[in-house]
Amino acid sequence: MKSFHNERDKKMQLHKIVIAGILICVLSLAFAGDDGDGAEQQSDVDYWLNKAATQPASKSKTKTPTTVPTDSGDGFSRDDAICGVVELSDDTQLGGGVFTTRNKPWIVWVASEKRWRLIPPAAVLSITAVVVEEKLELQWRWKATGEPEKVYTGERYPFRRFEWKFHLADDTYIQGVVKGQPIWIETPDKTRGPFVLGERTKGKVGQSLQNLIYIKKVVLSRKMMEKVKQEQAAGTRQ
Repeated sequence: MKSFHNERDKKMQLHKIVIAGILICVLSLAFAGDDGDGAEQQSDVDYWLNKAATQPASKSKTKTPTTVPTDSGDGFSRDDAICGVVELSDDTQLGGGVFTTRNKPWIVWVASEKRWRLIPPAAVLSITAVVVEEKLELQWRWKATGEPEKVYTGERYPFRRFEWKFHLADDTYIQGVVKGQPIWIETPDKTRGPFVLGERTKGKVGQSLQNLIYIKKVVLSRKMMEKVKQEQAAGTRQ
């Protein structure tokens, strides 16, 4: 019985010696690494911690884009605004910061490819309206309550159908249907919009096609923006 206890005590002591040896090796490696890889690893940790601390806080979505703090570098209130010009169908040109819904690409249905294409705003040089159809539509109403027959009221309203042609930075083009996506432009005096890039639009009864204003073209270019601003400033002085 005594020999059994002695044997067990020897095994326990051996086990403790092995554990102590492992701990000594680990501590030795840790201290030895302070001058080499350990220092490099520590500097990497500090780098990412400092980077996280200096990153600007993400901005939440708001219903009024003009309330977002200035962070664009161009004096625009939206940090995702791109210098450009919005030209309307009545030949009005607006120069300033162009933007759409935050963190959302342009979503275009290309019928020939039978798929949706997602286009980052930063990849776009211009967007041009392609009028597929426009006409003065007849206005109809039900002849009487509960009757399936309609009668012409004698009135008309303007109607258009669109596709949108995107010119991209790699000099390629994508043309298709946009199912209603807003676009704003921040001019020196105020933010205009939202204008809507959509598949179709209709006006009021009695309104003419000419008076149903739509976005004719969007050009994303600092040079064009500055040119429009200079022309408008010169016109104001005159």
